[in-house]
Amino acid sequence: MNTTFDALEVAHDLKVAGLDERQAEAIAKACRSAAGADLDQLATKSDLRMGIADLRTEISQVSNRLLVAQVAVAGLLFAAIKLWV
Repeated sequence: MNTTFDALEVAHDLKVAGLDERQAEAIAKACRSAAGADLDQLATKSDLRMGIADLRTEISQVSNRLLVAQVAVAGLLFAAIKLWV
């Protein structure tokens, strides 16, 4: 993303608006950093929805495997009790 950002102009405008020089320069620096951020690396709502759907699917699969394991363990315990009694 190409963005032209004049930090000196922003700092000047902030000083004219009544901020002291240190505050104006700090805000201009923060704005310059934000303007230069790589926005392509941010997740969109759609990305988040797809991630949530994937997690729900994975949780469901793990839950099903745990249920099968619980049934198997219960069966083994029942068989073991039958053998010993």
